[in-house]
Amino acid sequence: MRRDQQPALAPSHGSLGTAAPLWPHENSVLAGLTHSDMSLLAPSLNGVAQGPSPKLDLGTLPSDCVYFPDAGVISILAITPDGETIEIASAGRTGAVCPIIRSEFGECLLVSTGATRASRVAVARLQPILAESQTLRATLEACRETLLLQLRQNLVCGGLHSVEQRLPRWILEMAGRLESDIVAVTQEDVARRLGVRRTTVTLIAQRLQEIGAIHWARGRVEVSDRTLLESATCTCYSALRESIGHPGHTTSSKLVS
Repeated sequence: MRRDQQPALAPSHGSLGTAAPLWPHENSVLAGLTHSDMSLLAPSLNGVAQGPSPKLDLGTLPSDCVYFPDAGVISILAITPDGETIEIASAGRTGAVCPIIRSEFGECLLVSTGATRASRVAVARLQPILAESQTLRATLEACRETLLLQLRQNLVCGGLHSVEQRLPRWILEMAGRLESDIVAVTQEDVARRLGVRRTTVTLIAQRLQEIGAIHWARGRVEVSDRTLLESATCTCYSALRESIGHPGHTTSSKLVS
């Protein structure tokens, strides 16, 4: 099917930003669907775009949707009753962000990193579509399993490993999902994602800069020496890569099989 024959995109509304083009898909999950599955899904897809911001913007992405990022990263943050947050999973253009606890996110928020463009579908509209396609169900279940693997690894990491190890791991994984050595993020933002104090992040970032692993200034962190940064991480970084592949690579086929 030619691009000029594809269905039109329904615009997004509210505080989500401008509508994102639906075609062609840069998201590997959507791009890998068969014509019949895409025909089922396309009428219910619409787009969302958010400009790059180093500051954490909470609550602007509705959590009752499944997101297929074309650019940028969308993360799931757990939130406590007193407002504390911690990142539990994320996906870039090689994956999807979908509910990982039954059909609800529960007490979670969705936030974006980088200049983010994504196609999305409401969970309520997705259910009858999945009833018609076993392959689409399997594909989304693989994406969900990838998020659950991250969640389980993050629980282990948060309980057993130091922030000195968790911070370089987070930078490497986010850079991998963005497919860039530069992540637009403030130290305060990362502190909220790791569930620690900003001053803790600042001190560790200074040490990483002193050894030449990163450069962090003006709301962006750049990976200067990947080998040095990897040497500072915990074993969770390599364990997750072995389980689901490189953060910048699709994993659905591995999980489905």
